[in-house]
Amino acid sequence: MNRRTALRNLAFVTGTAVVLPACFHEAVQEAPASISLRHLPVSASQEALLAEVCETILPKTDTPGAKDLRLHLYVLRMLDDCGKLKDQQAFLNGLKQLDNAAHQQHNLGFAACTPQQKLAMLRGLDQQKGSPTDLAHFYHTTKRLAAAGYTKSKYFMTQEVVYELVPSRYNGYFPTKKLDLARKHHGQS
Repeated sequence: MNRRTALRNLAFVTGTAVVLPACFHEAVQEAPASISLRHLPVSASQEALLAEVCETILPKTDTPGAKDLRLHLYVLRMLDDCGKLKDQQAFLNGLKQLDNAAHQQHNLGFAACTPQQKLAMLRGLDQQKGSPTDLAHFYHTTKRLAAAGYTKSKYFMTQEVVYELVPSRYNGYFPTKKLDLARKHHGQS
């Protein structure tokens, strides 16, 4: 073997040794959340877990559920834009602890639990109102923001809340006899 071939092989092996771990490191990293957040480093799997929690809080019935309305994204955006650093950190810690708590109780991740198991876990967290744990803080923050997101959603504002202009419904043909009967019934003259 000549010296050029040996140097070329050595350079190839050295380059591979440097580049290969970086390739595996990128494959191990989780995908980021589907929305860009400035302060919350949330992965796609954490976003999916949050979506499961929101869906458990506001499930789909004859009305759209939390997943349909993408309320988990509202929770993340509001916390990222308006939450204090301390609250954001407690939220992230609680989100990470949720799967561990599900494994301790049911030997399954939260997403793999049955709807009854998920609901029982969240009801247990709801009882910890005064508790300073990050898991309870995560749950109460999620519940509060998901409910706010639901009541501010396009669906709720257009389908559930019927907007009427002031002075409401006006009936110009309302018989005055009915008005007189109503006054007598309520003791007014």
